[in-house]
Amino acid sequence: MKKYAVTAVFLLLLFGMPGRVPGAERTVKISTVAVMPFGTMSVEGLTVDVTGLVTEALTKLGFDVISQELLEDFLATRRIRRADSLDRAAIREMGVALKVDALMMGFVDILDDAENPRVFIDAQMVDSIDASVVWANSVSRTGSDSTTLLGFGGITSLERLVGVAVEQLLKELPKGVELDRSSLPPFEIVRAAFFPDLLQGGEMARLSVETKEITGKIQELRAFLLDSEITLSTRDKRLYTGIIKAPPVERTYTLTLYVTDEENRLFRTEGAASLTVHNSPPQLIILFRNRLMSPDGDGVNDDIVFMPEVLKAIPLKGWEVEIIDAEGRVVRSEEGVGLLPEAFVWRGENNQNKPVSDGTYFCRVIVEDKAGNETVTSGEEIKVDSTAPVVEVVISGESEEGMILALTVQDLSPIGSWELVVEGKDLESEIFKGQGEVPETLTSLIKKKT
Repeated sequence: MKKYAVTAVFLLLLFGMPGRVPGAERTVKISTVAVMPFGTMSVEGLTVDVTGLVTEALTKLGFDVISQELLEDFLATRRIRRADSLDRAAIREMGVALKVDALMMGFVDILDDAENPRVFIDAQMVDSIDASVVWANSVSRTGSDSTTLLGFGGITSLERLVGVAVEQLLKELPKGVELDRSSLPPFEIVRAAFFPDLLQGGEMARLSVETKEITGKIQELRAFLLDSEITLSTRDKRLYTGIIKAPPVERTYTLTLYVTDEENRLFRTEGAASLTVHNSPPQLIILFRNRLMSPDGDGVNDDIVFMPEVLKAIPLKGWEVEIIDAEGRVVRSEEGVGLLPEAFVWRGENNQNKPVSDGTYFCRVIVEDKAGNETVTSGEEIKVDSTAPVVEVVISGESEEGMILALTVQDLSPIGSWELVVEGKDLESEIFKGQGEVPETLTSLIKKKT
């Protein structure tokens, strides 16, 4: 069993569709159709011309089908290679250039089975004047759908099955549609953008607006951000550019365009682009899984894990993490662009991958958002301690209870637990132990062995 999927686009090209009187309904007759190539499939030596089958079905329904050469010349001239490259502006331009009014896009899925072939077609018609969807349908057929109770009438030919499915899909294709073009602009805003579109108040941004004339000429184009007009310049009335100083107040501002055509009609377009002013530096905290490590390879506290977190969602331009020693020197650093990693792991090594000395270090994170605001966290204290504690025990005196032992412990880290064994020849052993810091003195009463 073989499966073949073909993305298909029909073009229903409508001639002679008059405009609409404002406030009145108008039915437009569909007369001319063009079919965007479906491709030709070879299945087990059989060639299925899907484009030809669609053309034949549309002709039977009374539509005129324009030549494939005319359609393909238009697509090639505008470097349109795929159906999904047809945006609103391209669809409207196609309608004018080919004197057409509609576009149908669809998807065809074919499953070849010698006993029971299957086909699925989904399609929708798009008005080529305003790119609105005016009709949609889908159909699924298998070879056994027409089999009678006695087992007769099944379709085993994949080509015939595709033809039946296409006819079923298009049999209720409307000969007329209700279209309202009374307020349709004779142009398209192909693209509008600020660069940068995220910045601090008072900084300069460049606006670029690309237009395409469809059914009429653009007389004038004016751009506003709130009540501030952006002075635009153009050489060909296709690409307009201008510079604006960002407002001081932190918020998102939307662009408003006013376009006058050659008939002195005014069209207003809002939201084609936006500019975000962000003046506040990112809010950042650092969470630590532990702040002390002993990188001795024993599997216990061999590294320090910390997790920076941006409290307010704002796109970041870049970040840097630094480990600084007590003298203020950066011993380890890492930097990147975009989002912060979820966590960082430091294993007590410097930038040359050599172990650092025991001591106190400080960790800080520096981030810059795309608006240029920078945040530097305060140094978070961390410690490296790979040296075992140094312990000194001396007899400092005697009392009625026994010998007084003075204990001195030297270690960078707090003591977790301790144990002291006092023993001697012909004497019974005495054990002291506890949790936390070691006491400064202990009194030992050692007894002779009996």
